[in-house]
Amino acid sequence: MKRTIQIILITMALLTVYTTAFAWEAPCFEGTANWQYQDDTVSVQIQKCSENGVTWFVADVQISDVAGFHTETDPSLAPVSEMATRAGAVLAINGDDYGVHKYGVIIRNGELLRTHDTTRNMLIVDANGDMSIRTDRKNEKYKELGQQLVDAGVLHTFEFGPELVRDGAAVTFSPDFDVISTKESRVEPRTAIGQIGTLHYVIIVVDGRQEGYSAGISLQGLQQLFLRYGVHIAMNLDGGGSTEMWFQGEILSSPSGGHERSVSDILWF
Repeated sequence: MKRTIQIILITMALLTVYTTAFAWEAPCFEGTANWQYQDDTVSVQIQKCSENGVTWFVADVQISDVAGFHTETDPSLAPVSEMATRAGAVLAINGDDYGVHKYGVIIRNGELLRTHDTTRNMLIVDANGDMSIRTDRKNEKYKELGQQLVDAGVLHTFEFGPELVRDGAAVTFSPDFDVISTKESRVEPRTAIGQIGTLHYVIIVVDGRQEGYSAGISLQGLQQLFLRYGVHIAMNLDGGGSTEMWFQGEILSSPSGGHERSVSDILWF
């Protein structure tokens, strides 16, 4: 009897571990994923969408531990595919391309790489994998801020913008934001990331500058896409010719220049 009880308890424990390991939430989009990958640490489901002359890729990303939210940098610049392959990524996108400018507080994988004043918005990924965004950079004590963020255990910061969604609502773009145009008439290829819940993220990559396939999207249109997918926070990253989504050895998006652009960094899972 004792041995039977032990076997039952062990079986129940194994079932609990199995269930917990694969208890991923439903993806942010309806319908079937065009590409997907799941293991004990990460779930990636990607859908390709086309609507009103715009083509985009939405990736629902869930990780079991914050350590699964990675970045890769290359000061000499390299294509997304090269860095993603080198890192052993499942999914990768271009980041903020911090290496081609001097601005902002840059932290990657917990290491402070740079402090400088800036007018950009800063996306912060903290020690729990939660996102927050700094938009008011006037009179910022950037050197002190960099050390404060590192001391607080921040994993990554990305300097670009603008902020798209705050507390589940589209933000009004500040007239002081001068990094890129926020005019509603300005449509471009875009890369952006948002968060739904704990360790649950949404990535949107929009192709553009390709007549007959995809014109691109305005920042206002990008906001509406993120709201459609239920995020509570989102920020725009580097776009244009740098925009790219890579998945398991394949470039899913269509870079606007006809080929990959070499960049200084990627986000990968």
